[in-house]
Amino acid sequence: MELTCIVPARNEQGHLRQLIQEILSIKQINEIFIVEGGSTDDTFKEAERIASENSQKVKVLRQNGKGKFNAVLTGAHHATNDFIIIWDADGTVPIESTNKLIKNVMTKGVFTMGDRLRGKIEKGAMQKLNFIANWLFAYAWSPILGTKPVDMLCGTKIIEKIVFQNIPNKLLTIDPYGDFALVAAARALGRKIESIPVNYSKRTYGATNINRWTGGIRLFGITVYVYGWIIKSRISLKLNP
Repeated sequence: MELTCIVPARNEQGHLRQLIQEILSIKQINEIFIVEGGSTDDTFKEAERIASENSQKVKVLRQNGKGKFNAVLTGAHHATNDFIIIWDADGTVPIESTNKLIKNVMTKGVFTMGDRLRGKIEKGAMQKLNFIANWLFAYAWSPILGTKPVDMLCGTKIIEKIVFQNIPNKLLTIDPYGDFALVAAARALGRKIESIPVNYSKRTYGATNINRWTGGIRLFGITVYVYGWIIKSRISLKLNP
């Protein structure tokens, strides 16, 4: 099995080259899409330079909308493999941890996502309020996953391409990051989801592109929507067996 790697990259010029070199060292990844959009630095030019030096594996795309999820969807549209790995350009999940996820997918062939809450978090890598919020969402989504609470918002995920093709239209428009939309779509397809503990490091370049407060409110709204969607779907099945 070979993997497609999608790297959403906005304002990541200073870290991008090192990150892509790490990804290129993983033999299971045979194509890499750097998807840029809205950068105020030279991320796109740097991505083009990297791609020209590694033209057999690396391609550069410009997203047609805004936000991380749109960038991921843009890359997924061009993917040729059955499984896609999302690799955040900030490099906060080290390659050693990501390799554990890849090994799990290669062995079991299931949707696999990183769990920072059960890994080692470097001091200063995650603010206290983010840590608390991540645990709250972990508990909120546990019944949907059918597992104990796990980190829902780690950017490192490996997903079947078919999941991207079955995301409800509403979730495509309201989920800015894609974490919840992908999990909801996978569970709707009956896919098993496993999580692997990963370590989490401080950012070494730039600043986060996420607004924590507005993002958290939107994620809460998405969670409520997904529960309503699931309940409605189950009622529909009972009425139309």
